[in-house]
Amino acid sequence: MALRDYWPFRRTFATVGSNPPYKKDEPRSYGEGVIKRLRLQQKYGIGKDFEKPIGDGRAYMDTYLSDPLVRTLIDLPCLYASKDGWDIVTDDEALQESITAMFSEINIDQLIYGWLRNGRIFGTGYLEWTGDNLVLRSSQNMYIQRDENGQIMHYYQRIDNPSEDVRFEEDEIIHLLNNTFDDYAYGLSDIHPILYLVDLKDYAERDVGTALNKYAVSRFDISAGLPDMPYGPDKINEIVSAFNSLEPGEDIIHGNDIEVKELQGTQRAFEYGKYMDDITKKIHMALKVPITMWEKPEQARPIFEPYVKYLQASVEAALNSQLLPQLGDAKFKFRQINVDDSFVKAKTDMVYLAEGVLSPEEVRLERGMNPTGVVEIQNTEENVNVSGGKDEDKKEESKRTENRTVKKRERVAKEGNKPAANVSGDRSKNE
Repeated sequence: MALRDYWPFRRTFATVGSNPPYKKDEPRSYGEGVIKRLRLQQKYGIGKDFEKPIGDGRAYMDTYLSDPLVRTLIDLPCLYASKDGWDIVTDDEALQESITAMFSEINIDQLIYGWLRNGRIFGTGYLEWTGDNLVLRSSQNMYIQRDENGQIMHYYQRIDNPSEDVRFEEDEIIHLLNNTFDDYAYGLSDIHPILYLVDLKDYAERDVGTALNKYAVSRFDISAGLPDMPYGPDKINEIVSAFNSLEPGEDIIHGNDIEVKELQGTQRAFEYGKYMDDITKKIHMALKVPITMWEKPEQARPIFEPYVKYLQASVEAALNSQLLPQLGDAKFKFRQINVDDSFVKAKTDMVYLAEGVLSPEEVRLERGMNPTGVVEIQNTEENVNVSGGKDEDKKEESKRTENRTVKKRERVAKEGNKPAANVSGDRSKNE
């Protein structure tokens, strides 16, 4: 059920080729200062209609699409931020139901995921509010025009020429800034600071390097030239280019003046692995997903979890300041982290133990563990001759053993572990 089923709303439409209406707010709302950078851009024709975005969006997208590691590390925090659901907080029950129904109908969880992902890749994510729907818009050709005080005038989606540009009013676009920078209208891409690391990683995976007349290609150590006739830089570069053009699995054909040796098992191969590990760790840290996230997530959570909460706070702030005021007196709020998560459960147990809310035995019981001091005793396999007697009935002996085990468990659960009555070991006294 859409929002329009509950109350009238003002529907605005994006315009093409001309600016939509713009009303300047009081200067006090945005400060008295003049953004000289904007005036300089407009004066010299640089971004005359809009501010120039930060960075190269095309390079960011190419890196995201082509590098599986970068793609995974971009997607994962966005997935965690949107996976546990949300609530609409308001005193108006009818308003809460209508907004919740609309958000569920338009699949707001998937929209938030894509919105966050675009923000991390390009620096800024955009959602168009049509009056009864939210539509994810491209970050590559969306631009912002502000006045000299910093108030947003219009959003532009570049098509080909100004007569075909799609222009939106300020309240038609909900924009999400990733890692805001200075007083710029755009956020910063998380991919920008790792571009050089990705290049190094790609170069290392091809393992092409030159050092005098020796260089490594792929997983081979290649010597070029003869002792009395070493190759010069031009010839070495020619060989490097030839090896780089080889397809995977293609045979290597060379002359007598080129020697190829495999790196496997050598000290140099070990250094190659360390070099790759170091680059990978740096990429993980730059994208806020420590490499230990995969094998030891509890070590990664002190960095990963606060970052996910930061992303959630950014989404809440953008929706609550730009979209929700158009719908009524309500707020968008993410739900708490799923308590079924093992890491969160472990932290909760620690708090409960520290505050005395639960005893250690109660925590162990909730976690499916045995009480302290009780060792799990495995059932005796059927037909096992535990008595050692040659002619003993094995089935009967197994049943007797299992009965003793069950009775012991029942006694321990009821009374706890108790010391034996005969502490001296004198059999005659206990008889």
